[in-house]
Amino acid sequence: MRIIFILMWMVMAIAVACTGKKASDTDKEDSTVATPQADTASTNINEGAVLTDQPLIDSTLIVVDTLTGLVWMKNDFSFMEGRFLKKWDEVFEWQDKMNALKYAGFEDWRVPTISEYRTINKNSEDRAQYALKFNEIDSASAWGDGAYSFWSATTPNEHTASYMSFIDGFATSGHREKQMGYGRLKGELGMSVRLVRGGKATAD
Repeated sequence: MRIIFILMWMVMAIAVACTGKKASDTDKEDSTVATPQADTASTNINEGAVLTDQPLIDSTLIVVDTLTGLVWMKNDFSFMEGRFLKKWDEVFEWQDKMNALKYAGFEDWRVPTISEYRTINKNSEDRAQYALKFNEIDSASAWGDGAYSFWSATTPNEHTASYMSFIDGFATSGHREKQMGYGRLKGELGMSVRLVRGGKATAD
């Protein structure tokens, strides 16, 4: 009888010891899993909060071409400055000025190429839409109201640069400093520029 009692006591002791070991192992496993879960959640929150230094975009100052991804200035040089360009070099001075001012919230404006101008000036329908969506100076040039043509970054040679008309749709090149004109119209053909950004710069 005494032997049976001793055997029963030993079995109970072993059972209690095993139960305690399982509980201890489970706690250790749970704590191992819980720690990285908490870290992951914290990391995700921090990453999602990095939203600073975003540009304050004024959509009323731009026209977005969803087909090309190009973003155009709604207002051209003549509209904003109240005059026409005197020579081609001024387009880059104005580009730097607009970037310094962060026009519409951006500072990566550039002078467009003829190919980029063509994306919004392919035909008469484009030019009709252009007249509705873009602003130009309310002043007559030699060839009509608003700007006669817009200078581009396209340069056939060291003396000439290309420009495009949004009145007739043509593109041609002229001397960078001497505009074609006669008498009182000399140098008063109403040259302007409309800057662009985004997309991928297209070389001519």
